[in-house]
Amino acid sequence: MVHAQMNGINLHIQAILDASHDGIIAVDKNAVITLVNRNAMEILGLPEGIVGEKITNYIPNSDMLRILASGKREIGDIATILNRHIVINRLPIILDNEIVGAVSTFKEITDIQKMELRIRKQLTESGLEAKYRLEQIVGQSSAIREVKQLAAQFAKTDATVLILGESGTGKELFAQGIHLGSARSSGPFVAVNCAALPGNLLESELFGYEEGAFTGAKKGGKPGLFELAHGGTLFLDEIGEMSLPIQSMLLRVLQEKKVRRIGGEKLIPVDVRIVAATNRDLEEMIRQKQFRSDLYYRINVLTLEIPPLRSRLEDIPALTRSIMEEVMERVDKRITGIDPAVFRVFQQYEWPGNVRELRNVVERMVLLADKAWLDSGDLAFFLRKLKQRGKTEAAEASWAETERMLILSTLQQTNGNKSEAAKRLGMDRTTLWRKLRKLQLR
Repeated sequence: MVHAQMNGINLHIQAILDASHDGIIAVDKNAVITLVNRNAMEILGLPEGIVGEKITNYIPNSDMLRILASGKREIGDIATILNRHIVINRLPIILDNEIVGAVSTFKEITDIQKMELRIRKQLTESGLEAKYRLEQIVGQSSAIREVKQLAAQFAKTDATVLILGESGTGKELFAQGIHLGSARSSGPFVAVNCAALPGNLLESELFGYEEGAFTGAKKGGKPGLFELAHGGTLFLDEIGEMSLPIQSMLLRVLQEKKVRRIGGEKLIPVDVRIVAATNRDLEEMIRQKQFRSDLYYRINVLTLEIPPLRSRLEDIPALTRSIMEEVMERVDKRITGIDPAVFRVFQQYEWPGNVRELRNVVERMVLLADKAWLDSGDLAFFLRKLKQRGKTEAAEASWAETERMLILSTLQQTNGNKSEAAKRLGMDRTTLWRKLRKLQLR
């Protein structure tokens, strides 16, 4: 009875797949075909009865293998198969943070689809696409886990989100994660830093303009970011830097869900979710009459506060390794490991610049490394910064312990060779001897 029901369900699913206008083919983590519909077999020229067989038996250099290896989406790829022009989307299937398979959907390109594809390509090339999912944000501390869980809940709604956090904590990563976890994930993700543009330029970027609206206006006019974000998410970073006149214009768009280009008369309907971020105290700005209270309550429907790095120091080893991998991939350099003493030094520092500052330090270490292992010898520039900040008695004591730990670690690495240890620590041999006496390590 159960077997018959399962067969019925499978037949029902197959009927739904066959009714789709798109070609659909899926594989498991071993590249074994788990499902395929009739349109896929027709477009790709595949025979009947291939479920359960390796996809490479029919497509030797299948792009699905790349998706299984990288776990990255590929949207809008164009290919010619059996004299047919098709557009292909390939996506990993991820369960519990593990890649368990991949699925590819594709269709023949009509004239309208070609136009849509060009628009999407332009958006992607302009950076109007999110890349980071919430599960890709590095860290297992309770502080970051709680924020990721809350962000995942926010992603399921369509409400406006206000992300609070110090500079460098990764607010845009969370904005991208919320977008990709939402029902708008297939739409554009448009980000603008409100602090990076002067008022008049920010106005034209957000709302667009008509031809002849001002001297130098582009022929034919230009759509604003609200229009480009239609059907997706608009991320307003550093919204606290937005001038009061533009705040008023933004509030009007949020209330009416329509935008009017500069110099234009027509109201253009827009369907956009707003995610805003700031490192400023907006409530204090309201008291100082620098931020509109009505706009604040409009954008502060859901609030997400990102913890500073000093509140989650246990995440530093994982963050350091992740940053190191990114840098190595970019500069084609191989580092095989990191001395744990490096992590302990990093955990003595307060990181006022947060993850952005950590990234800067790790990138410099990788770029300047002359061996395949990062250790205390690669920290000379950072140790100077750390010591300069040791102005209080407590900080001096913390620095002394850090220095003691580093010297011991370096001497162990050099098998007691003090000349080599001094070289790695970025000091001369006499200075090292003096420190050994002071720290009672001789």
